[in-house]
Amino acid sequence: NAMLLELAVPAEVPAGHPVPIVLRLTNAGNAARDLALQGRPTAYDVIVTQRDGAIVWRRLDGEVIQSILRLQTLAPGESLEFRHSWDQRNNSGDRVPPGEYVVTGVLPTDPPAELRTQAVPFRILP
Repeated sequence: NAMLLELAVPAEVPAGHPVPIVLRLTNAGNAARDLALQGRPTAYDVIVTQRDGAIVWRRLDGEVIQSILRLQTLAPGESLEFRHSWDQRNNSGDRVPPGEYVVTGVLPTDPPAELRTQAVPFRILP
């Protein structure tokens, strides 16, 4: 697959500060690629877990993704970026404690499939 989905997050973030998360989809191949993206605006998920894999927060938790498909053509080397700022709260709205976390980005595509980033560790400082 010539589509490369990468995630960037700071290695350390002070407690209480927003965590900037960037999801970047790049056509790493040498031909243009068509991608059917879901939702408008495009639905993408960011999942924060504890190191044991327990989910702390999901961007799309409880969201209904509109069944709108948008065809996006990416030229070779072209990228799409999605930016989100996580407020260090879990899906119940409670602030999470300082410690080690792991974040993963997911981009649902059609036919039902998904592109997933590598899991990236980061730390919330006390």
